[in-house]
Amino acid sequence: MSKPAWANALDQQLKENPKALSYAFSTLSSENKPKVRFVIHRGVTPSNLLLTTTDTRMSKPAHLAHSPTVELAWWIEDTNVQFRITGQAYTLPPDLSSKSDEASKIIEGLKMEGKEEGSAEWWEKKRKELWGGVSGHLRAGFGRPTPGKKLEEVEGSDKWPETIPAESDDPEERKTIEYALEHFAIIAIRPEAVEFLELKPIPNRRTQWTVQADGTWQESKVAP
Repeated sequence: MSKPAWANALDQQLKENPKALSYAFSTLSSENKPKVRFVIHRGVTPSNLLLTTTDTRMSKPAHLAHSPTVELAWWIEDTNVQFRITGQAYTLPPDLSSKSDEASKIIEGLKMEGKEEGSAEWWEKKRKELWGGVSGHLRAGFGRPTPGKKLEEVEGSDKWPETIPAESDDPEERKTIEYALEHFAIIAIRPEAVEFLELKPIPNRRTQWTVQADGTWQESKVAP
C-alpha cells in the first residue's frame, strides 16, 4: 500500500528540518479535562503510526486508558508549516507479549491485525530499539523516583542516576537498567484526520485529509 499524501508531506518536512522533533500532544484526563504537553517524535511505523515514548508512571498512559482520542499540533518554524493530527493513541507497555488480552485490545484499536505491527513481539522489539536510541541522560529519568512525587518523599537527588547505558555487563548496572526499562513505554498514534497548513506560499495553503472506512484517505483543499 502506498503512503498517504499527508505522510509524504510529513516525511519531506522532517527531511528538511531534522531537528523539528517536538510537538504538542493533547489527551483527556479521567475528569474529562484536556491536558497538553510537548513530546518528542520517535518515528513512523510501516503502517504510518506515529511513535513517541513515555514513562509508564506519568499521566499520559492513564489518560489514554480513559480515552484514546488525541490531537497533536506540530509547528515547524523554519518552513512555516503546521500539522494538526487527530487520532487514536495507545500505550504499548513493557513485556506486552505476556499480556495477551491487553495486546489484542491495543492491536485492535490500532487496526494492525494482519499487518507488520500486528504482534506483541514486534512492539517489544521496537521498544528495545527505541531504548537504545535515546540519550543516556533521558534513560536515567526512567530510573529516578516517580515523576510528580513530592521531593520530601523520595531520596535525595544526589543519589539519582545521571546517565544510564542501554546495556551493560556489570551486574549492578544491569539492575539499574532493568528498573528503568520497566518504565519505558511506546505510545503509538493512529491518525484519523490530518491538517497541513503552509504559511510561506502566498496565498497560504491548507490541506485536510480524513481516513475513510476502507482505510483510504480523502483529501480536501480548504481556505486557510
